Amino acid sequence: MDNAKHILLVEDDAPLRESIRAFLARNGFQVTESGGVTEATRQLGQAVFDLVLLDLTLPDGNGMDILERFAPQYPHRIVVLTGTGSIETAVMAMKKGAHDFLQKPVNPDILLLALQRAFTFIQERSDCQNLKREIGAAAGFDKFVYQSEAMATLLRTAREYAATSHSILISGETGTGKELLAQAIHASSACKDQPLIAVNCATIPENLAESELFGYKKGAFTGAYSDSPGKFLLADRGTILLDEIGDLPLNIQAKLLRVLENGEITPLKSRTAVQVNIRVLAASNKDLEEEVRHGRFRADLFYRIDELKLHIPPLRSRRADILPLVDHFLGIANLANSRRSASISAEARRLLAAYDWPGNVRELRNAIFKFAASGHSGIIGVEHLPLKMSHPCKTAGRNQREPALSDVEKDHIQKVLLQSQFNYTQAAAILKISRSSLYRKMAELHIRRK
Repeated sequence: MDNAKHILLVEDDAPLRESIRAFLARNGFQVTESGGVTEATRQLGQAVFDLVLLDLTLPDGNGMDILERFAPQYPHRIVVLTGTGSIETAVMAMKKGAHDFLQKPVNPDILLLALQRAFTFIQERSDCQNLKREIGAAAGFDKFVYQSEAMATLLRTAREYAATSHSILISGETGTGKELLAQAIHASSACKDQPLIAVNCATIPENLAESELFGYKKGAFTGAYSDSPGKFLLADRGTILLDEIGDLPLNIQAKLLRVLENGEITPLKSRTAVQVNIRVLAASNKDLEEEVRHGRFRADLFYRIDELKLHIPPLRSRRADILPLVDHFLGIANLANSRRSASISAEARRLLAAYDWPGNVRELRNAIFKFAASGHSGIIGVEHLPLKMSHPCKTAGRNQREPALSDVEKDHIQKVLLQSQFNYTQAAAILKISRSSLYRKMAELHIRRK
């Protein structure tokens, strides 16, 4: 019975609950029973279940509240069971994260089939995620797409650093790929077969930072129903990535320094220190030396994590990488889309290469995915680019009295519309763009028919 799937059965009708429990037990499942929202919420906070079989109509609340709260924690692991079913209720339940929807009275064979389908889906999803992780780890530095000498030099250095056990500080603007570089370093290190635990320090509330990083004992605070190991213990013998480390509060920085210095963590409310052996990678989009000078980051912690340093340059300073990345992401997008593959015109490529990409590689990737998914099954041209890319802003230092490019474009479109007496088909032909592009330009430039 140790390997039996553990199901939480939430049903207020005691005889029906016992009947379902007995049926599931006969078919090899371990079942924990719950009679209402309050009890189920407590059980879900105390234990981990393989699947939740959830009635929606409960005496102390609505099962939808449980579904909405715990669906992120139980993706595709909640099957809704209700006697007041309707198409609207089913659609709402599925949108909130339910894997399946069964109406009472349910046929036992149908229930068993639904559970088997759910567990098959969960296993296939897990296998797919494991395969993706294996492929990603195997790829390592091969995941980077570049042509610039700056990136070639950076990755050569990173490969050399990966072979050491030293702490590495990775700096760079948001979207440059700091986490991807950390993954490549781990995949090429001596501890590549051990876990890589990534922690986004910017998203941890200050009052939860210590328990999140170092763990806690049962009863340490309200809601601590069981021991939690914390990120450092989970990363033992592997690598921990402290992303956006510059956002850690000063008091947590002091505790982090002690852990890095002596290799010991003490979970909240524990009297026993635990020894850990961890490779530390830190990343920040801030200038930590500047943060030290302003008293926002501890100098001793900075020197501890700054044993080796890697800086990823922004995309605008390595323009040779832009078009290779464009082609790379377009290839991914074309594989993901079922319709005919898209390509990019020469003029659009020129404008993409000239754009500064303030959001760096992340912005470029999202832009290409958006272009490829927006219905352009043929060539992505200049008319499909956002105005900021097709007409870059004028550089500083020029005559400020010169009209902006958007004003020139607006004036030209208005003249063509007046010339054609607002015949949109004729105007689009004169402008050599499609009617849909004309409508989009009119909306962007706030052009109204007069």
